Amino acid sequence: MIREYYGRIALSVLVFLGSSVAAQSSSASASTSSSPSAATSNATNTDYWDDDDFIPYQGERFNVFDWNLCKSMAKKFSGNMLISPISVKLALVLLYEGAQDQTAHELAGAMQLPVGRFATRDTFSNILQSLQATRPEYVLNVGTRLYVDSSIVTRQRYGAILKTFYNTDLVSANLSDTKPTAAAVNDWVRNITNGNIPKVIEDHNSLKDSVMLVMNALYFKGSWRHPFPLNRTQVANFYTGIDKSVSTPFMHTVGNFYFSESPELDAKIIRLPYLGHKYAMFLILPRTRDGIEHLVREINPFILTRHMWLMQDVPVDVTIPKFKFDFTSHLENILRELGIRDIFDNTATLTGIAKSKSTSKKLVVSDVLQKVGVEVNELGTAAYAATEIQVVNKFGEQSFHANHPFLFFIEDETTGTIVFVGKVTNPLEMNGHLDVSAPNLPNRFGDSTSGSQGVTSAEERYNFFNIELIQTVNNEAEGNVVISPASVKVALTTLVEGSGGRTRDELLAALRLPSDVVSIRDVASRTLAPFQNVRAGTELNLATRLWTNQDSFVFREYSDTLQKHYGGDLRALNFGDSVGSVEIINDWVRQGTKGHVNSIVESGSLDPDTKLLLTNALYFRGYWLKSFDKQATRLRCFNVPGRGCQETSMMENLSKYRYAYVPSLDAEIVEIPYADGRLAMLLMLPHRERGNLQTLSKDLSYTPISVLLDGLQETELLLSIPKFTIESKMDLKPALEKLGINDLFDLNANLSGIMKSPIRVGNVLHNAKIEVNEEGTIAAAVTGISVVPLMGSTVQNFRADRPFLFTLVDLETAGIIFAGRVVHPQINKASILDSDPIIQQVFGSSNRKVPNLLHRPS
Repeated sequence: MIREYYGRIALSVLVFLGSSVAAQSSSASASTSSSPSAATSNATNTDYWDDDDFIPYQGERFNVFDWNLCKSMAKKFSGNMLISPISVKLALVLLYEGAQDQTAHELAGAMQLPVGRFATRDTFSNILQSLQATRPEYVLNVGTRLYVDSSIVTRQRYGAILKTFYNTDLVSANLSDTKPTAAAVNDWVRNITNGNIPKVIEDHNSLKDSVMLVMNALYFKGSWRHPFPLNRTQVANFYTGIDKSVSTPFMHTVGNFYFSESPELDAKIIRLPYLGHKYAMFLILPRTRDGIEHLVREINPFILTRHMWLMQDVPVDVTIPKFKFDFTSHLENILRELGIRDIFDNTATLTGIAKSKSTSKKLVVSDVLQKVGVEVNELGTAAYAATEIQVVNKFGEQSFHANHPFLFFIEDETTGTIVFVGKVTNPLEMNGHLDVSAPNLPNRFGDSTSGSQGVTSAEERYNFFNIELIQTVNNEAEGNVVISPASVKVALTTLVEGSGGRTRDELLAALRLPSDVVSIRDVASRTLAPFQNVRAGTELNLATRLWTNQDSFVFREYSDTLQKHYGGDLRALNFGDSVGSVEIINDWVRQGTKGHVNSIVESGSLDPDTKLLLTNALYFRGYWLKSFDKQATRLRCFNVPGRGCQETSMMENLSKYRYAYVPSLDAEIVEIPYADGRLAMLLMLPHRERGNLQTLSKDLSYTPISVLLDGLQETELLLSIPKFTIESKMDLKPALEKLGINDLFDLNANLSGIMKSPIRVGNVLHNAKIEVNEEGTIAAAVTGISVVPLMGSTVQNFRADRPFLFTLVDLETAGIIFAGRVVHPQINKASILDSDPIIQQVFGSSNRKVPNLLHRPS
């Protein structure tokens, strides 16, 4: 029998989530606790509420496992569901510290732990330090203990690691004497969860044959920053299905909340902050009564991160149900599906925990049990959880009306840690239990990610537009692509100065700009700094000009702002003289880009009714800090998708470069610096030969460039990259519309700060060019926005011999000057305009007039 050969390790996670404004809590375990809540005074302090400037966590998020765990559980249990991912991870990581070989590999892969045990310890130490930080406005208790049978001799090093990095105590106990052991464990858990979990071990006989208990308990009690008035709570219908409903108390309030709508999830997202500037609950509500299955299927951390950055502080009419329920789950089969299997089998290798004896039994996990509870009412939230792992010895003005099922999660916003995540399908259900009997086919995970915290600043939010624009253009285009986000941002920011209403709101949201003019100009000034300080070894110039028809009147205040804050100027033209206007504009473009971009508009393409044309030109010339030897350049294979090996001139250099493999992107990244010490080119190469560039581009949307730069390490590198020249011509209007900038191009556009007559933007024309060779890089770009009147070895190898992404980065601000994609280095010109005959004529050689180029209404 198994009992004769195996001793169990039991792992339990116990969590409670509770609510109260003024409730006092007892102190928790010695391992942790926050002070009792004293939030009543703050609950009525409106000045305190108003100070809620939400900037999402910008480090690399450690939450892929969390959402995979949530999705797997939500699919298997149709009712209310609750899980504490961090509590589960805190218990499992203790086993990882004692695991070897396949057992350790599965734990690290499924949880996506940082590379190496030192990085893992650092990550969890930071998380625990944040969770254990005390504030009077909330209570959060977290504690971890290992109860070890007195017959087991644990390794001294293992105990030291657990105490030093995880604040976890090893407690020796006679586990064969089950009744007093169960009582001691239950007392400890009851203390941490403030009595909300009185008995994690219901039957003391369940401990029979156990040699170790891994216990983690967590308790949270928070008070809403904006409490729901008690006198507004009313009973109404909560729709558990399309035509089924239950009567339940609904809380109601109206106020400013951070809010977003997700077309991908077909859902609304709202942030409900707690007092203390640290924790917040996010609710994700499907648009339709039966949308919860779609939401569970489609939700992922990348979409959520994107919409956290898109959230706007707006008035919202909020209605959510009061709910309270407990949830118990046996997680073995769920974890098997997620790729953690070895710890439950007789192949488990947990040799780092106990000293080996010829008579000793080996350790396997018999179960992972979590008990979780949550209560949400008008004053706030209370939650609790406990996780238990049993290990055995083996042979050896928006509206947000949550009147139908929804998801929610609570996040520590200082570290991006998901403390709780759950699903509400019926607010009246009080208990849930998940104990699936058979696992499905396992999900496999790649290598681990590393966590790093970025700087929470307005510039970082501004920089997120760069990656989103690049991603959108990459999705639209085929083949080689180059774009200058800096050029586009400058043009759009100048339009913010002259816009109002919804037009301005959309621009602010897409560019992640603050709302007040002073802050906008401050961010823009720092973004423009690289263009205004020329250094030896590089030349980087940006010129912006506003062209107006000679009979149009542009407000003097706007033209002064353009010159003072954006380095731009204004010039009047006779757009009726199309040939002369085109010649003047293109001559300016050629001068601004040192002849590298010859034109932004073609002869005959300007409508005589054009009132305003906004252009900016960007020119860069740089030399590598470490030049490539031309004699080392050789014809070698570059693997072009669908074509195979294509002989390409490949440059090589053996030197030290800042480099890293980033597991969360499954890509290698190298930084190639320029001679000025400020600018560098980042090359991002998918790790696998058939790696998908669109996937890499999408994943980059959720990792700030600053975080990538911080993760690079100086490495002896044999660098091999192709010589390439790319020129891209495109109309960015479709891409900008996908990023939420729609009103600018609409008949209702509000550009009343530029001129009195109603106008709108017709197109955003962009031309960018970059050349990479042995000596350095030459790049140029020009963007034009046209506006018309409204009538209605020991050496690491980095061999870029397959498609890759690149960015030209300002190292001081992490701003992206140029970005692109190389699919075929021998193809010099690229265009995503081929499907649009009008735009073909704009950039082509045709001299025919195109009356509807600038979308002048008929």
